[in-house]
Amino acid sequence: MKFPVHLAVAAFLSLASAATAEDKDTSGVKDYLVSTLEKVDAAGKDFEKNAQAYAAILAESDGDYAKAAATKGPELEALIGNMRENYKAIDSYGYETVEGIVAGVDELASYDIYLDAGVPKGEGAPEEVSPLVLRLSTGETLEQPGAGFTYIIEPALWGGDPALVVPLDLNGDGTVAPRESLPKAEILTAIAADTSAKLSQLLADAKAWQPSEQDCFDALITMTPTLSEYFEDWKESRYTETQSGRFFAVSRVSDMKGIMKSCAIMYEAVDTRVAEKDKALAKAASNGFDEILTFLDRLAEREKKDTMSAAEIDELANQAKAKTDQLVPQIKQAAALLAISVSA
Repeated sequence: MKFPVHLAVAAFLSLASAATAEDKDTSGVKDYLVSTLEKVDAAGKDFEKNAQAYAAILAESDGDYAKAAATKGPELEALIGNMRENYKAIDSYGYETVEGIVAGVDELASYDIYLDAGVPKGEGAPEEVSPLVLRLSTGETLEQPGAGFTYIIEPALWGGDPALVVPLDLNGDGTVAPRESLPKAEILTAIAADTSAKLSQLLADAKAWQPSEQDCFDALITMTPTLSEYFEDWKESRYTETQSGRFFAVSRVSDMKGIMKSCAIMYEAVDTRVAEKDKALAKAASNGFDEILTFLDRLAEREKKDTMSAAEIDELANQAKAKTDQLVPQIKQAAALLAISVSA
């Protein structure tokens, strides 16, 4: 039997309308992700340019870092300062503010392991190891040394890893203090080129991604409970005698705020639909994110004023976990109301 044309058109319009409604509900997540990554991508390109300029100065001095520091010290200092600002714009004030989305969405999660969260080969399960491989201008290859942000760029620019820098007495006081060094040029140029290319790929994939409510809930269930895990990084990077050089440039509390903000944005995308089913539940979940963000704001202010003990940070981690432990079941209940299946 031939399906009546007017019914076919009506059915098509109904489906289109439903799809448009869902796209509209979640479009804010994509808008936020893409607009943030556009800035991150631009910072990545500027970082690559500055790394090349830095390497050119070292090349003029035939790779003699002491000579370069003596003859072009101010220029090197300015370029390192610029690259440090590039890094903050790329990672702490850029990628970290969308990590809840990138790391939580299956289509994008591999970028998180590659760029930010992946550990060096031999330090974790295979799926936790960053696949990054750096081929240097010297002919040397760094095989899976860890994610570029965390294990290469930051410790190179802030002198946190002796393997990535050349120690030098830069201030002329006769001693070489901890972190007093210049980054190795071949490291910076290789990681800058690799990072810039990878960020451009991430931006392109983010633009192609069509977020769904399923994506939002999956990411929320995956990323919200991770909050308390970042406290150990925070403690180790700032409040222990032995520091790894990671998470040194910007406090890990800033990263926590960024990740939880991106989670809150994903919840906002589904909040209206949840409220249609259960206003009290929707309000409780929304308030849960507000409370977590307020908690982190207060923590950031406290850190500016006080030095905290390891025990105090452990207690704060417990408080953070209690907040997410209360919120996650509410998110799962909200998903169930919308007939969306999430992991238990």
